[in-house]
Amino acid sequence: MSEFTIVLEDVVSNRNNGNRSPGSPNNDRKRQRRPYNSKTFKVEIGFAAKIPMQSIANALRCQESENSQEALRVLDIILRQHASKQ
Repeated sequence: MSEFTIVLEDVVSNRNNGNRSPGSPNNDRKRQRRPYNSKTFKVEIGFAAKIPMQSIANALRCQESENSQEALRVLDIILRQHASKQ
């Protein structure tokens, strides 16, 4: 099992609204960023199951096999991931 920590930070940006004169300091900086809120997540990834490729091929052909349910679950995960990227 692999374990790691992820920190997500929400960032608020303050935009320069053009009120500074050309000689003002920080005139070339369009935005200033500062951390607003951060959340820390602990993620664990582990091996769940080994599904033979033949079971997945059988599921695609609508043929029953020993691991039909697991193969369908794998295909569902792959299709959902692909759809979320579209």
